[in-house]
Amino acid sequence: MRVVLVEPKYDGNVGHVARAMKNFGVKELYLVRPRAELTEVAIARAMHALDVLENAVIVNTLEEALEDVEVAVGTTAIEGSTPIRNPLPPWEVRELLSDHGKVALVFGPEDRGLRNWELEMCDVTMKIPTSEEYPSMNLSHAVAVTLYEMTKGEFEVNTYGRPATKAEKEALVEALDGLTRALNMDPTRRFYARATLRRFLARARCTDKEIKTLIGIFEKSRKLLEGWRRG
Repeated sequence: MRVVLVEPKYDGNVGHVARAMKNFGVKELYLVRPRAELTEVAIARAMHALDVLENAVIVNTLEEALEDVEVAVGTTAIEGSTPIRNPLPPWEVRELLSDHGKVALVFGPEDRGLRNWELEMCDVTMKIPTSEEYPSMNLSHAVAVTLYEMTKGEFEVNTYGRPATKAEKEALVEALDGLTRALNMDPTRRFYARATLRRFLARARCTDKEIKTLIGIFEKSRKLLEGWRRG
């Protein structure tokens, strides 16, 4: 995947774009006639994506930026009655392009966006749905949202443990039952407490570590109650 910025106005935004690209594993950045040099501001805002910034390819025309890609996606904040101003949302674009090779995501300058003739050079037009009160997004924010949608599902979220098994959930139910027994609840209330917890656990996405933590709390509470009674 390639990000193409047409005539970016502020080098700080280019730095932010490089950082967003690194976040989502995209490394090809093309700048078409940038209107500002990449100063220390861009370097500072790129943070740990300095390699993306340093390897950015600067070209004079959009044609050069797109000549070796299979599909180009032009972005716009303005909808209209013409085919080029009839955009798709990012998730539909991702579905459409799932079987294609190299894709270029083309973003216009901060002060005007892509012109009609620039959008005509693209195969697909995309728009991020936003509030009508303020539909225009900051360039780097638009790039970040787009890359998130384009790469959704490619990166794993490290959860607190693995998904809990039914046996582990049942161990938690038994721990609750031991606590309710120590509280001298009558059998009917204990039955409903067990049933309620089972149904809650069926809807919850608990991990093994979360289950173990709760079992520990229930068991410690039960032992404290039983110790007070013996004392």
